[in-house]
Amino acid sequence: MQRFIFATAAVAAVSASFTPAEKTLLTVQLNDWLATYGAEALPTGVTEAQTDELLNRVAAANAVIAKLTASQPHATFGLGPMSLYTPEEFKAHLGRSFKRAGRALRSAGIDYSTLPASTATDVVDWTTSKCVNPIKNQGKCGSCWAFSATGAIESAHCIATGKLLDLSEQQVVSCENKDGQQGCNGGDEELAINWITGTNKGLCLTKDYPYTSGTTTVNGECLKTCTVQPVSVGEYVETPGEASLEKDIVVQPTTVAVEAGNDAWQHYKNGVVTACPGAESDHAVIALGYGAENGVNYFKIRNSWGAKWGEAGHIRLQRGVGGKGMCNVAEYPAYPKILGTPAPTTKPAC
Repeated sequence: MQRFIFATAAVAAVSASFTPAEKTLLTVQLNDWLATYGAEALPTGVTEAQTDELLNRVAAANAVIAKLTASQPHATFGLGPMSLYTPEEFKAHLGRSFKRAGRALRSAGIDYSTLPASTATDVVDWTTSKCVNPIKNQGKCGSCWAFSATGAIESAHCIATGKLLDLSEQQVVSCENKDGQQGCNGGDEELAINWITGTNKGLCLTKDYPYTSGTTTVNGECLKTCTVQPVSVGEYVETPGEASLEKDIVVQPTTVAVEAGNDAWQHYKNGVVTACPGAESDHAVIALGYGAENGVNYFKIRNSWGAKWGEAGHIRLQRGVGGKGMCNVAEYPAYPKILGTPAPTTKPAC
């Protein structure tokens, strides 16, 4: 994506609806946001009218953040990398839009109200292990499903072999079109796990098949020029419910589908989210830890929106609410089977 070039004179030309004091505050906030996130979020050549629009977006975001802050005392919200996106622009960073009939039928047959809530009092955090890669960024491509599946497989393979691979999400986006997968328009992380471990018999490394869809916003041609790395991982296993997810995380990072297309995720900075508007899962991520802070239990989630979002690329969701969990985190947990005996020294801190 092109870098955003900001003209100081243009910032002074703001909407007449703001008082001088408001203009000054919004301008400072916009400058700070541009310095931190603008190069990744905005194109080169911003007109005076576009600058006015950005100031309007800052004002609108401030109002939403104030409401979130008042309603969720265990989390902090503020202007982050997603905060100035319109609803449509923000939606491009989701991508779990593929609806699978079989999964819907299974979900309809589950009484989530009867599933036990998470009750563990210990702490697990796979980010402290050697089996998790640095945070990645899907960009403006709805490829979260590919990042969720690939990340879970990377960790599972590392647990099995002691070797952490950096596998190519781009190969999944460009080549996995079986069963209705739609690349940047969304997909299913569970089917992706089966495609990687079964049909494709592994994945190429990122260095040989680098990720480009985050900037091009297209799936790209499926290339056959790289060498597929086999993985010591089998098909996915789905385990709904908080208590089951908790047990999964003890063994390995686990894919989860969440409802992330809401204000709480768009403006999240840190802490534990205790309310999540929306009913339908629209984003695939990885659950890789749990613990408690200030009396609130949480699941730790690895996102694919870059390390500048949230807690160095992570978010914590309240644990112990039962049912489908906060933001639906416990509705569709699934992990790839680890094949063989886990290698030593791959466990997380507990």
